[in-house]
Amino acid sequence: RLGSGCVTLLLQNRGMMNACCAYDTAKYVHIRDARLGVLRFFFMVAIIAYVAIVEMWGLGGWLESSPVVGVIRFSLQQPTVRDCNPSDPGCSNAFVPLSTLPYCRQYNRANTNSVVSYQGTVYPCEIYEATNAQIVNEKSLAIITRASVTNQTLVCHVNDDTCSRTYDDITAEHKFYTAQSEAFTVLFDHAVTASKICTSHSGKGSYACSAEASNYTGRLRSDSNALCKQEYERNNSFANFLGKEEVNFAPCYVRPNRTSANQDFFSLDVLLKAAGVDLDSCNTKVASLLDTRCITHRETGGTLLLNIYWSDFQTYAGLVEPFYYYSAQLIVGSEFKQKIPFYSSYRQTRMLLNAHGIKIAVLLGGEFNQFDTVNFLITLTTALGLLAVATTVVDALMLYILPEKKRYHAAKYERTEEFEAGAVSLAVEELNRMVHGGTNEEVAVGSSQECTQAEEDDISDGMIQPLLNNGS
Repeated sequence: RLGSGCVTLLLQNRGMMNACCAYDTAKYVHIRDARLGVLRFFFMVAIIAYVAIVEMWGLGGWLESSPVVGVIRFSLQQPTVRDCNPSDPGCSNAFVPLSTLPYCRQYNRANTNSVVSYQGTVYPCEIYEATNAQIVNEKSLAIITRASVTNQTLVCHVNDDTCSRTYDDITAEHKFYTAQSEAFTVLFDHAVTASKICTSHSGKGSYACSAEASNYTGRLRSDSNALCKQEYERNNSFANFLGKEEVNFAPCYVRPNRTSANQDFFSLDVLLKAAGVDLDSCNTKVASLLDTRCITHRETGGTLLLNIYWSDFQTYAGLVEPFYYYSAQLIVGSEFKQKIPFYSSYRQTRMLLNAHGIKIAVLLGGEFNQFDTVNFLITLTTALGLLAVATTVVDALMLYILPEKKRYHAAKYERTEEFEAGAVSLAVEELNRMVHGGTNEEVAVGSSQECTQAEEDDISDGMIQPLLNNGS
Protein backbone atom coordinates (compact mmCIF):
# COMPACT_ATOMS: atom_id res chain seq x y z
CA ARG A 1 0.00 0.00 0.00
CA LEU A 2 1.37 3.55 -0.96
CA GLY A 3 0.83 6.36 1.48
CA SER A 4 -0.97 9.60 0.63
CA GLY A 5 2.35 11.49 0.74
CA CYS A 6 3.69 9.21 -1.97
CA VAL A 7 0.65 9.83 -4.15
CA THR A 8 0.91 13.57 -3.52
CA LEU A 9 4.55 13.53 -4.61
CA LEU A 10 3.60 11.74 -7.81
CA LEU A 11 0.83 14.21 -8.57
CA GLN A 12 3.06 17.23 -7.84
CA ASN A 13 5.79 15.99 -10.19
CA ARG A 14 3.30 15.40 -13.00
CA GLY A 15 1.60 18.77 -12.36
CA MET A 16 4.87 20.62 -12.74
CA MET A 17 5.58 18.86 -16.03
CA ASN A 18 2.08 19.66 -17.33
CA ALA A 19 2.48 23.30 -16.43
CA CYS A 20 5.92 23.65 -18.08
CA CYS A 21 5.23 21.53 -21.15
CA ALA A 22 1.60 22.42 -21.78
CA TYR A 23 0.52 22.43 -25.45
CA ASP A 24 -1.07 25.61 -26.82
CA THR A 25 -3.41 25.21 -29.78
CA ALA A 26 -5.54 27.63 -31.74
CA LYS A 27 -9.13 28.01 -30.72
CA TYR A 28 -11.82 29.67 -32.79
CA VAL A 29 -14.26 31.73 -30.75
CA HIS A 30 -17.30 33.32 -32.34
CA ILE A 31 -17.43 36.68 -30.54
CA ARG A 32 -20.74 38.38 -31.16
CA ASP A 33 -19.49 41.96 -31.11
CA ALA A 34 -20.14 44.06 -34.23
CA ARG A 35 -17.37 46.51 -33.34
CA LEU A 36 -14.67 43.86 -33.71
CA GLY A 37 -16.15 42.41 -36.90
CA VAL A 38 -16.50 45.80 -38.59
CA LEU A 39 -12.99 46.81 -37.50
CA ARG A 40 -11.43 43.62 -38.91
CA PHE A 41 -13.40 44.01 -42.13
CA PHE A 42 -12.20 47.63 -42.45
CA PHE A 43 -8.56 46.63 -41.97
CA MET A 44 -8.82 43.83 -44.52
CA VAL A 45 -10.41 46.12 -47.11
CA ALA A 46 -7.70 48.73 -46.47
CA ILE A 47 -4.93 46.14 -46.91
CA ILE A 48 -6.46 44.75 -50.10
CA ALA A 49 -6.82 48.30 -51.44
CA TYR A 50 -3.17 49.01 -50.57
CA VAL A 51 -2.01 45.88 -52.39
CA ALA A 52 -4.11 46.60 -55.48
CA ILE A 53 -3.67 50.37 -55.71
CA VAL A 54 -0.20 51.05 -54.28
CA GLU A 55 1.81 47.85 -54.76
CA MET A 56 0.36 46.70 -58.07
CA TRP A 57 -0.96 49.76 -59.87
CA GLY A 58 1.11 52.57 -58.33
CA LEU A 59 4.51 50.92 -57.92
CA GLY A 60 4.24 48.41 -60.76
CA GLY A 61 4.61 45.26 -58.68
CA TRP A 62 3.65 43.23 -61.75
CA LEU A 63 6.65 44.45 -63.76
CA GLU A 64 10.24 43.31 -64.10
CA SER A 65 12.79 46.12 -64.53
CA SER A 66 15.70 45.85 -66.94
CA PRO A 67 18.57 48.37 -66.71
CA VAL A 68 19.46 50.32 -69.82
CA VAL A 69 22.86 51.07 -71.28
CA GLY A 70 23.59 53.70 -73.88
CA VAL A 71 25.89 55.95 -75.84
CA ILE A 72 26.13 59.72 -76.13
CA ARG A 73 27.57 62.26 -78.54
CA PHE A 74 28.53 65.82 -77.59
CA SER A 75 28.74 68.94 -79.68
CA LEU A 76 29.77 72.40 -78.49
CA GLN A 77 28.76 75.61 -80.20
CA GLN A 78 29.64 79.24 -79.59
CA PRO A 79 26.84 81.84 -79.35
CA THR A 80 25.29 82.44 -82.76
CA VAL A 81 22.42 84.49 -84.11
CA ARG A 82 19.17 82.57 -83.46
CA ASP A 83 21.28 79.54 -82.54
CA CYS A 84 22.13 78.92 -86.18
CA ASN A 85 24.71 76.30 -87.18
CA PRO A 86 28.14 77.97 -87.55
CA SER A 87 28.85 75.64 -90.48
CA ASP A 88 25.94 77.06 -92.46
CA PRO A 89 26.73 79.92 -94.87
CA GLY A 90 25.43 83.19 -93.51
CA CYS A 91 25.44 82.08 -89.86
CA SER A 92 27.00 84.77 -87.67
CA ASN A 93 28.41 84.75 -84.15
CA ALA A 94 26.47 86.51 -81.41
CA PHE A 95 29.25 87.51 -79.00
CA VAL A 96 28.54 90.63 -76.94
CA PRO A 97 31.23 93.36 -76.79
CA LEU A 98 34.06 92.50 -74.40
CA SER A 99 33.65 95.92 -72.82
CA THR A 100 30.31 94.75 -71.36
CA LEU A 101 31.69 91.67 -69.57
CA PRO A 102 32.66 92.46 -65.93
CA TYR A 103 35.22 89.61 -65.71
CA CYS A 104 37.17 90.95 -68.71
CA ARG A 105 39.98 93.46 -68.45
CA GLN A 106 38.40 95.21 -71.42
CA TYR A 107 35.28 95.89 -69.35
CA ASN A 108 34.02 99.48 -69.37
CA ARG A 109 31.21 100.23 -66.96
CA ALA A 110 30.14 103.16 -69.08
CA ASN A 111 29.16 100.76 -71.87
CA THR A 112 26.59 98.89 -69.82
CA ASN A 113 23.71 99.62 -67.47
CA SER A 114 24.65 96.67 -65.28
CA VAL A 115 25.85 97.27 -61.74
CA VAL A 116 27.17 93.73 -61.36
CA SER A 117 30.78 93.52 -60.19
CA TYR A 118 33.00 90.48 -60.68
CA GLN A 119 34.34 88.99 -57.42
CA GLY A 120 37.18 87.00 -58.93
CA THR A 121 40.44 87.91 -60.63
CA VAL A 122 40.06 89.95 -63.81
CA TYR A 123 41.96 88.79 -66.92
CA PRO A 124 41.88 89.82 -70.57
CA CYS A 125 39.19 88.05 -72.59
CA GLU A 126 39.64 86.40 -75.97
CA ILE A 127 36.95 85.28 -78.36
CA TYR A 128 37.18 81.59 -79.15
CA GLU A 129 35.13 79.40 -81.42
CA ALA A 130 33.78 76.13 -80.04
CA THR A 131 36.41 74.11 -81.89
CA ASN A 132 39.20 75.72 -79.87
CA ALA A 133 37.28 75.93 -76.59
CA GLN A 134 36.48 72.25 -76.06
CA ILE A 135 38.18 69.07 -74.89
CA VAL A 136 36.11 66.07 -75.99
CA ASN A 137 36.30 62.55 -74.56
CA GLU A 138 34.06 59.51 -74.93
CA LYS A 139 31.70 60.37 -72.08
CA SER A 140 32.71 63.89 -71.14
CA LEU A 141 33.14 67.32 -72.62
CA ALA A 142 35.21 70.13 -71.12
CA ILE A 143 34.48 73.77 -71.94
CA ILE A 144 37.54 75.99 -71.49
CA THR A 145 36.69 79.04 -69.36
CA ARG A 146 40.23 80.23 -68.50
CA ALA A 147 43.59 79.38 -69.99
CA SER A 148 47.19 80.44 -70.18
CA VAL A 149 49.64 80.02 -73.05
CA THR A 150 53.41 79.89 -72.95
CA ASN A 151 55.81 79.59 -75.89
CA GLN A 152 58.59 77.14 -75.14
CA THR A 153 61.72 75.76 -76.77
CA LEU A 154 63.41 72.40 -76.30
CA VAL A 155 66.59 72.55 -74.20
CA CYS A 156 67.08 68.80 -73.72
CA HIS A 157 68.71 67.42 -76.85
CA VAL A 158 69.41 63.93 -78.14
CA ASN A 159 73.09 63.89 -77.19
CA ASP A 160 72.59 65.20 -73.66
CA ASP A 161 73.39 62.68 -70.92
CA THR A 162 70.76 64.20 -68.59
CA CYS A 163 68.57 67.28 -68.46
CA SER A 164 67.56 69.42 -65.52
CA ARG A 165 64.78 70.94 -67.69
CA THR A 166 63.18 69.72 -70.88
CA TYR A 167 61.75 73.05 -72.07
CA ASP A 168 62.44 76.68 -71.31
CA ASP A 169 59.90 79.46 -71.63
CA ILE A 170 60.70 81.94 -74.37
CA THR A 171 57.70 84.16 -73.58
CA ALA A 172 55.93 85.09 -70.37
CA GLU A 173 52.78 83.21 -69.45
CA HIS A 174 49.70 84.86 -70.92
CA LYS A 175 46.48 84.32 -68.96
CA PHE A 176 43.02 85.01 -70.35
CA TYR A 177 39.34 84.11 -70.11
CA THR A 178 37.28 82.58 -72.90
CA ALA A 179 34.80 85.33 -73.69
CA GLN A 180 31.20 84.53 -72.91
CA SER A 181 31.89 80.83 -72.24
CA GLU A 182 28.70 80.70 -70.19
CA ALA A 183 26.72 81.28 -73.40
CA PHE A 184 28.26 78.33 -75.25
CA THR A 185 25.67 75.64 -75.90
CA VAL A 186 26.14 71.89 -75.49
CA LEU A 187 24.25 69.43 -77.66
CA PHE A 188 23.44 65.98 -76.26
CA ASP A 189 22.55 63.18 -78.67
CA HIS A 190 22.02 59.91 -76.81
CA ALA A 191 20.36 56.52 -77.21
CA VAL A 192 19.76 53.60 -74.83
CA THR A 193 18.77 49.95 -74.96
CA ALA A 194 17.56 47.29 -72.51
CA SER A 195 19.11 44.16 -73.96
CA LYS A 196 17.07 41.74 -71.81
CA ILE A 197 13.76 43.05 -73.15
CA CYS A 198 15.10 43.21 -76.70
CA THR A 199 16.18 39.58 -76.43
CA SER A 200 12.85 38.44 -74.94
CA HIS A 201 10.63 40.24 -77.44
CA SER A 202 13.00 40.72 -80.41
CA GLY A 203 12.27 44.42 -80.33
CA LYS A 204 8.58 43.82 -81.13
CA GLY A 205 5.39 44.20 -79.17
CA SER A 206 4.26 46.81 -76.67
CA TYR A 207 7.45 46.87 -74.60
CA ALA A 208 10.22 49.44 -75.13
CA CYS A 209 13.63 47.85 -75.56
CA SER A 210 15.56 50.76 -77.12
CA ALA A 211 15.06 54.48 -77.57
CA GLU A 212 16.77 57.48 -79.13
CA ALA A 213 16.47 60.92 -77.57
CA SER A 214 15.51 62.62 -80.83
CA ASN A 215 12.29 60.55 -80.91
CA TYR A 216 11.16 61.35 -77.37
CA THR A 217 10.95 64.28 -75.00
CA GLY A 218 13.13 65.08 -72.02
CA ARG A 219 13.51 67.83 -69.42
CA LEU A 220 16.19 69.23 -67.14
CA ARG A 221 15.57 69.15 -63.39
CA SER A 222 16.46 72.42 -61.66
CA ASP A 223 16.84 73.13 -57.94
CA SER A 224 17.37 76.84 -58.57
CA ASN A 225 14.47 79.18 -57.89
CA ALA A 226 16.11 81.82 -60.09
CA LEU A 227 16.25 79.49 -63.10
CA CYS A 228 12.69 78.26 -62.54
CA LYS A 229 11.39 81.85 -62.44
CA GLN A 230 13.47 82.76 -65.50
CA GLU A 231 12.11 79.83 -67.51
CA TYR A 232 8.58 80.31 -66.18
CA GLU A 233 8.46 83.68 -67.94
CA ARG A 234 9.13 81.76 -71.15
CA ASN A 235 6.39 79.19 -70.33
CA ASN A 236 9.16 76.63 -70.03
CA SER A 237 9.17 75.58 -66.34
CA PHE A 238 7.10 72.52 -65.38
CA ALA A 239 6.15 70.75 -62.15
CA ASN A 240 7.47 67.32 -63.23
CA PHE A 241 9.26 65.53 -66.03
CA LEU A 242 5.91 64.77 -67.68
CA GLY A 243 2.79 66.90 -67.76
CA LYS A 244 1.89 70.48 -68.59
CA GLU A 245 1.57 72.12 -65.16
CA GLU A 246 3.86 75.16 -65.01
CA VAL A 247 5.56 76.40 -61.83
CA ASN A 248 7.83 79.32 -60.96
CA PHE A 249 9.65 77.73 -58.03
CA ALA A 250 12.13 74.92 -57.46
CA PRO A 251 12.23 72.08 -58.08
CA CYS A 252 11.10 72.46 -61.65
CA TYR A 253 11.75 70.75 -64.97
CA VAL A 254 13.00 72.86 -67.88
CA ARG A 255 12.34 71.88 -71.46
CA PRO A 256 15.55 71.87 -73.56
CA ASN A 257 16.15 73.78 -76.74
CA ARG A 258 15.97 71.53 -79.82
CA THR A 259 17.65 71.59 -83.19
CA SER A 260 15.87 70.99 -86.47
CA ALA A 261 16.81 67.30 -86.02
CA ASN A 262 15.13 67.22 -82.55
CA GLN A 263 18.41 67.06 -80.63
CA ASP A 264 18.61 68.65 -77.15
CA PHE A 265 20.97 71.48 -76.31
CA PHE A 266 21.46 73.71 -73.27
CA SER A 267 23.69 76.67 -72.58
CA LEU A 268 26.45 76.13 -70.01
CA ASP A 269 24.85 78.83 -67.88
CA VAL A 270 21.53 76.93 -67.69
CA LEU A 271 23.25 73.65 -66.79
CA LEU A 272 25.21 75.31 -63.98
CA LYS A 273 22.16 77.16 -62.65
CA ALA A 274 20.23 73.89 -62.61
CA ALA A 275 22.97 72.62 -60.27
CA GLY A 276 22.62 75.72 -58.09
CA VAL A 277 25.79 77.60 -59.14
CA ASP A 278 27.15 79.76 -61.92
CA LEU A 279 30.57 80.50 -63.38
CA ASP A 280 31.02 83.63 -61.29
CA SER A 281 30.12 82.11 -57.92
CA CYS A 282 32.96 81.37 -55.52
CA ASN A 283 34.54 77.95 -55.38
CA THR A 284 34.81 78.10 -51.59
CA LYS A 285 36.63 74.78 -51.13
CA VAL A 286 39.56 76.01 -53.22
CA ALA A 287 40.37 79.08 -51.15
CA SER A 288 42.92 78.45 -48.39
CA LEU A 289 42.43 79.40 -44.77
CA LEU A 290 44.83 82.32 -45.17
CA ASP A 291 43.53 83.43 -48.57
CA THR A 292 39.84 84.21 -48.25
CA ARG A 293 39.44 86.00 -51.58
CA CYS A 294 36.81 84.69 -53.96
CA ILE A 295 38.16 82.24 -56.52
CA THR A 296 35.38 81.66 -59.02
CA HIS A 297 34.44 78.57 -60.96
CA ARG A 298 35.39 80.54 -64.08
CA GLU A 299 38.97 80.54 -62.80
CA THR A 300 39.28 77.07 -61.33
CA GLY A 301 36.92 75.08 -63.47
CA GLY A 302 35.07 72.09 -61.99
CA THR A 303 33.31 68.82 -62.70
CA LEU A 304 29.61 68.85 -63.51
CA LEU A 305 27.93 65.45 -63.28
CA LEU A 306 24.97 65.19 -65.65
CA ASN A 307 22.75 62.18 -65.01
CA ILE A 308 20.43 61.19 -67.84
CA TYR A 309 17.72 58.86 -66.54
CA TRP A 310 15.45 56.89 -68.90
CA SER A 311 12.20 55.13 -67.98
CA ASP A 312 8.94 53.89 -69.46
CA PHE A 313 7.01 53.66 -66.19
CA GLN A 314 5.17 56.42 -64.35
CA THR A 315 3.67 56.04 -60.89
CA TYR A 316 -0.09 55.37 -61.04
CA ALA A 317 0.02 55.52 -64.84
CA GLY A 318 1.76 52.23 -65.58
CA LEU A 319 3.73 51.70 -68.76
CA VAL A 320 4.01 54.87 -70.83
CA GLU A 321 6.00 56.04 -73.82
CA PRO A 322 9.73 56.17 -72.97
CA PHE A 323 10.93 59.46 -71.51
CA TYR A 324 14.07 60.83 -69.88
CA TYR A 325 15.25 63.71 -67.74
CA TYR A 326 18.56 65.40 -66.97
CA SER A 327 19.83 66.04 -63.46
CA ALA A 328 22.93 68.22 -62.97
CA GLN A 329 25.22 68.29 -59.94
CA LEU A 330 28.48 70.22 -59.55
CA ILE A 331 31.05 68.38 -57.43
CA VAL A 332 31.76 70.77 -54.56
CA GLY A 333 35.34 72.00 -54.47
CA SER A 334 36.26 70.29 -57.74
CA GLU A 335 38.64 71.77 -60.30
CA PHE A 336 39.53 70.86 -63.85
CA LYS A 337 42.61 71.63 -65.88
CA GLN A 338 44.47 70.01 -68.74
CA LYS A 339 47.68 70.92 -70.52
CA ILE A 340 47.66 70.70 -74.31
CA PRO A 341 50.83 71.21 -76.40
CA PHE A 342 50.75 72.68 -79.91
CA TYR A 343 54.00 72.06 -81.83
CA SER A 344 55.23 74.38 -84.57
CA SER A 345 58.25 72.12 -85.04
CA TYR A 346 57.77 68.78 -83.33
CA ARG A 347 59.61 68.73 -80.03
CA GLN A 348 61.68 71.80 -80.95
CA THR A 349 59.23 74.61 -80.26
CA ARG A 350 55.75 74.51 -78.91
CA MET A 351 52.94 76.55 -77.40
CA LEU A 352 51.70 75.00 -74.15
CA LEU A 353 48.05 75.65 -73.38
CA ASN A 354 47.13 75.26 -69.70
CA ALA A 355 43.34 75.05 -69.84
CA HIS A 356 40.82 75.32 -66.99
CA GLY A 357 37.13 74.75 -67.52
CA ILE A 358 33.91 72.98 -66.68
CA LYS A 359 34.05 69.26 -67.39
CA ILE A 360 30.61 67.81 -68.10
CA ALA A 361 30.67 64.10 -67.28
CA VAL A 362 27.55 62.23 -68.39
CA LEU A 363 26.10 59.18 -66.63
CA LEU A 364 23.46 57.35 -68.68
CA GLY A 365 21.07 55.13 -66.76
CA GLY A 366 17.50 54.11 -66.10
CA GLU A 367 15.32 51.09 -66.72
CA PHE A 368 12.63 49.75 -69.02
CA ASN A 369 9.94 47.36 -67.82
CA GLN A 370 8.00 44.30 -68.94
CA PHE A 371 5.35 42.02 -67.38
CA ASP A 372 6.78 39.10 -65.40
CA THR A 373 4.64 36.34 -63.89
CA VAL A 374 7.15 35.47 -61.15
CA ASN A 375 7.47 39.10 -60.01
CA PHE A 376 3.69 39.44 -60.03
CA LEU A 377 3.21 36.36 -57.82
CA ILE A 378 6.02 37.34 -55.44
CA THR A 379 4.59 40.82 -54.98
CA LEU A 380 1.06 39.45 -54.58
CA THR A 381 1.88 36.77 -51.99
CA THR A 382 4.17 39.08 -50.03
CA ALA A 383 1.59 41.83 -49.94
CA LEU A 384 -1.32 39.50 -49.07
CA GLY A 385 0.67 38.33 -46.06
CA LEU A 386 -0.32 41.69 -44.61
CA LEU A 387 -3.86 40.35 -44.20
CA ALA A 388 -2.69 38.63 -41.02
CA VAL A 389 -2.03 42.11 -39.63
CA ALA A 390 -5.78 42.79 -39.57
CA THR A 391 -6.43 39.89 -37.20
CA THR A 392 -3.40 40.75 -35.05
CA VAL A 393 -4.49 44.38 -34.60
CA VAL A 394 -8.09 43.47 -33.77
CA ASP A 395 -6.93 40.82 -31.25
CA ALA A 396 -4.65 43.38 -29.57
CA LEU A 397 -7.49 45.90 -29.28
CA MET A 398 -9.85 43.21 -28.00
CA LEU A 399 -7.49 41.84 -25.32
CA TYR A 400 -5.73 45.00 -24.12
CA ILE A 401 -7.73 48.15 -25.02
CA LEU A 402 -11.50 47.66 -25.03
CA PRO A 403 -13.40 47.80 -21.68
CA GLU A 404 -14.59 44.18 -22.05
CA LYS A 405 -11.03 42.90 -22.39
CA LYS A 406 -11.32 40.50 -19.39
CA ARG A 407 -14.40 38.83 -20.86
CA TYR A 408 -12.72 38.59 -24.26
CA HIS A 409 -9.63 37.08 -22.65
CA ALA A 410 -11.69 34.46 -20.83
CA ALA A 411 -13.46 33.55 -24.06
CA LYS A 412 -10.29 33.35 -26.12
CA TYR A 413 -8.01 31.49 -23.69
CA GLU A 414 -9.18 28.34 -21.83
CA ARG A 415 -7.29 26.06 -19.42
CA THR A 416 -8.18 22.35 -19.51
CA GLU A 417 -8.02 19.79 -16.70
CA GLU A 418 -4.90 17.67 -16.41
CA PHE A 419 -5.65 14.76 -18.70
CA GLU A 420 -2.95 12.62 -17.06
CA ALA A 421 -4.61 12.51 -13.60
CA GLY A 422 -6.36 9.24 -14.46
CA ALA A 423 -3.07 7.82 -15.68
CA VAL A 424 -1.47 8.60 -12.31
CA SER A 425 -4.20 6.66 -10.38
CA LEU A 426 -3.76 3.64 -12.64
CA ALA A 427 0.00 3.76 -12.13
CA VAL A 428 -0.45 3.86 -8.33
CA GLU A 429 -2.69 0.78 -8.39
CA GLU A 430 -0.21 -1.11 -10.55
CA LEU A 431 2.62 -0.21 -8.19
CA ASN A 432 0.66 -1.44 -5.17
CA ARG A 433 0.10 -4.81 -6.86
CA MET A 434 3.84 -5.10 -7.52
CA VAL A 435 4.72 -4.17 -3.92
CA HIS A 436 2.24 -6.58 -2.34
CA GLY A 437 3.08 -9.51 -4.61
CA GLY A 438 -0.05 -9.47 -6.71
CA THR A 439 -2.49 -9.86 -3.74
CA ASN A 440 -6.01 -8.68 -3.99
CA GLU A 441 -5.55 -6.36 -1.03
CA GLU A 442 -7.57 -3.18 -1.45
CA VAL A 443 -5.50 -0.20 -2.52
CA ALA A 444 -5.71 2.63 -0.01
CA VAL A 445 -5.02 6.07 -1.27
CA GLY A 446 -5.28 9.03 0.98
CA SER A 447 -4.35 7.37 4.31
CA SER A 448 -1.95 8.92 6.73
CA GLN A 449 0.90 6.64 5.78
CA GLU A 450 3.94 8.53 4.45
CA CYS A 451 6.30 7.62 1.59
CA THR A 452 9.26 5.54 2.70
CA GLN A 453 12.75 6.59 1.64
CA ALA A 454 12.96 3.67 -0.83
CA GLU A 455 9.66 4.67 -2.43
CA GLU A 456 10.83 8.30 -2.80
CA ASP A 457 14.05 7.07 -4.41
CA ASP A 458 12.07 4.94 -6.84
CA ILE A 459 9.89 7.89 -7.80
CA SER A 460 12.85 10.29 -8.20
CA ASP A 461 14.77 7.69 -10.22
CA GLY A 462 11.92 7.42 -12.74
CA MET A 463 10.96 3.81 -11.93
CA ILE A 464 7.30 4.67 -12.01
CA GLN A 465 7.47 6.37 -15.43
CA PRO A 466 6.82 3.15 -17.39
CA LEU A 467 3.82 2.51 -15.24
CA LEU A 468 2.47 5.96 -15.97
CA ASN A 469 3.03 5.42 -19.65
CA ASN A 470 1.24 2.06 -19.50
CA GLY A 471 -1.57 3.56 -17.56
CA SER A 472 -2.05 6.29 -20.06
